[in-house]
Amino acid sequence: MTHLNEGPAAEPGQPRGGTSAATAGGADARPAPVLPPQQAGGGDAASPGGGAGRPPGGSALAAFTGWRLAVAACAFIGYTDVAVRFGDPLLALEDLSHLASFVTGLLYLGLAAYPFVTGRVRIEPPSPWARGAAAVALLLVGVVWHTLMDGLETGYLTTSALFTHLVTPLVVLVDWLFVGRNQHRVRWWFPLSWTLPLLAYLVFMIAAGVESYSDFLDPASDGFVVTLSGFIAAVIVAGYGLLGAARLTRPVRGAAADRLGA
Repeated sequence: MTHLNEGPAAEPGQPRGGTSAATAGGADARPAPVLPPQQAGGGDAASPGGGAGRPPGGSALAAFTGWRLAVAACAFIGYTDVAVRFGDPLLALEDLSHLASFVTGLLYLGLAAYPFVTGRVRIEPPSPWARGAAAVALLLVGVVWHTLMDGLETGYLTTSALFTHLVTPLVVLVDWLFVGRNQHRVRWWFPLSWTLPLLAYLVFMIAAGVESYSDFLDPASDGFVVTLSGFIAAVIVAGYGLLGAARLTRPVRGAAADRLGA
């Protein structure tokens, strides 16, 4: 006895006779593939390399590498000039201004190499801590030199004065505000921790007897604790200012990433 309207032999688990609900109307019964987060639209436009884990495009990689090599060059120009004039590269590192430039140069060389060292998976490290610490330190260097050290009156008489106290702080600030992609990962306590490298330098300054800043930061003076407390507070405020500014400029960084294919 035959069954009317019986189609081809049904697969196990499917009803005989007619199509199943899953295939009605031509729908595909196969399960939809599970996409990685970066393909499913879960990536952050402001994250390094665009979406999470997505390799940076060639134009974005070239732009980032060129920019960060330029920042490193600015930092090393200022340090090299004073090191040559001093005749001693190590002696030049005693002052915070030149030490900050030297460390910043090394940092940005590392940031330029980062995508290549990591197989071009990301355009920069996940955490912005080091860039933030460099930005705060260089802001302190620039502001102190132009105010407490009478830099505006003295003028930029040397290459190191120009690059160490103006050019390098400015390009690092621009990198923080508009170029980097990982500022959204800043934690609330980062500005507090950015004081630690500066306090470490203070310990070195006292131990080594560095007198470059003795006019306003003399451990032997009665007001040293008050002055130091003011500097620490200013650094913390500047750090939170950088944190807030990075959030305000995040749409600009996201738009730039879209244009570059980052």
